[in-house]
Amino acid sequence: MDYVTELITRECRLDDAAALADLFNAIDIAAGGHAGFTASDLTGFLSGTVRDRATDSRLVTTPDGTVVAAGLVPAPPEGGFRVDMYGGVHPDWRGRGTGRDLLAWQLARAGELHRELAPQARWELETGAMFDDHVAHRTFERFGFAPARYFSEMVADTTQAAAVALPDGLRAEAYRPELERALYEAHMEAFADHWGFQRRDFDAWVLLTVRSEGFRAGLSRVAFDGEEIAGYVLGYADASPDRVYIGQVGTRRPWRRRGLAGALLSEIMIAAHADGLKFAGLGVDADSPTGAVGVYERVGFRVESRFIAFRKPVA
Repeated sequence: MDYVTELITRECRLDDAAALADLFNAIDIAAGGHAGFTASDLTGFLSGTVRDRATDSRLVTTPDGTVVAAGLVPAPPEGGFRVDMYGGVHPDWRGRGTGRDLLAWQLARAGELHRELAPQARWELETGAMFDDHVAHRTFERFGFAPARYFSEMVADTTQAAAVALPDGLRAEAYRPELERALYEAHMEAFADHWGFQRRDFDAWVLLTVRSEGFRAGLSRVAFDGEEIAGYVLGYADASPDRVYIGQVGTRRPWRRRGLAGALLSEIMIAAHADGLKFAGLGVDADSPTGAVGVYERVGFRVESRFIAFRKPVA
């Protein structure tokens, strides 16, 4: 690495998605995490969540185009409260103050968005890093952030998956496109009591989920009680070619505590194994009110790494 290289800062473009995925994966791997980001993840995020890439994103590169760092400042959805500030510096390029400068810019931009969009509302800034990324933690704390919540990334070996019966009276089927509106409403209801939840509009949600390039309909299941959706599990491509990533696991309140999520997960893992995928991964709030960690452990998941979310109010 050349410490006298002049760095270039510009906005993020859609064709930067693969490079952003590589950057975020390198940051997580260096701190003991899994390389889970894909180009399709970042394409959906840049197109469906970042309000204006020209003003709300920054990419730092060398003159030859090597990506050094990035920062994104997506505004909350209408009526929301949380600014999810994504970003980071490649491990090989830390120690130059780039991360400090990016975070300062993100804070300033979030303040501008707050004044522009919802000056009377209370907004929270949220960022985060892997549990062992102490350099990032110190940077956050210098800017007034404090740890707010802990999350676990979990993994299961699909070769060990065992069938789990659905609760009596329920049936499950693979996702079909005609279910997207009903699934959207079920998801908004199922996650309404989860920490940090923000309701997104339909068009933004489908771009990030069932219409995203990485969505795997054949590795997703929707459970019904009659014609009503009771729960669902949605699968996605992972950066590791031998892994499926389970992005959403939801059970509506009337059907909780009956083993539905475990049964759907077992179906996904068995299907993933049949597709030649050895592992299934997912992320979970360590303090989930639904007892999700225990549910996942019972069907074979174990903690692979941990993540800390940091928060502070918008000034």
